[in-house]
Amino acid sequence: MHQYGPFINLMSVAAALVSLFSTMLLKSVGRVSKWTWLVTETPSFMVTAGARAVAVSIMALTYVTISPSNHQLFATGAVLAGLLCAGAIWRFDLLRRRHIVAIPLLAPNGKQLTKHGIPRSRAVLIGSEAQLLTQAAAALQKAREERGGISLRQFMSGYGAQSVNDPEALWDRGLLAGIGAALSTLIMLVMLSAVVALFLGAFVIYVHGATAP
Repeated sequence: MHQYGPFINLMSVAAALVSLFSTMLLKSVGRVSKWTWLVTETPSFMVTAGARAVAVSIMALTYVTISPSNHQLFATGAVLAGLLCAGAIWRFDLLRRRHIVAIPLLAPNGKQLTKHGIPRSRAVLIGSEAQLLTQAAAALQKAREERGGISLRQFMSGYGAQSVNDPEALWDRGLLAGIGAALSTLIMLVMLSAVVALFLGAFVIYVHGATAP
């Protein structure tokens, strides 16, 4: 940490806060790579690289512009970044509940597979009923007339010419890619806004403490 010179205490606090947030994020939503599959063939570094680049740029700008006379402006920025993070988390959770469903993984005998006694499932990205392809929507309506109150997930488990639980048999590929991109972008926004809020907050506290009588 010696390369940070007079900012060693600041960087220690900022690093601790970022580490704490990263641990909490990992426990709540899992690794970023868990969600990058939502955008076909998108490696996880493409999601994290943008957030890191912007965060480093903001940190560098803060270093050269913050002063005792304007640190309150950066405090406002920290609050806004925190609010943006909260909003992004809310939006991500809303889209996740709408468009991600867990499909049980079944053995050839029809029983659900388990691992260490825990039922196994596969997360699948879906659209809404209103966005179904015309043919799939007609088939769903027919299935409900014949079998009663069948859910979209139950219908999906048996629909598709090549395989079951195939979202692209029910929704347009471009639509699914757009939903996946939105989810991945929100994860990136959560990472960026949280790191910026923590860093600005730590820096403002440092400057305020250093100038206090």
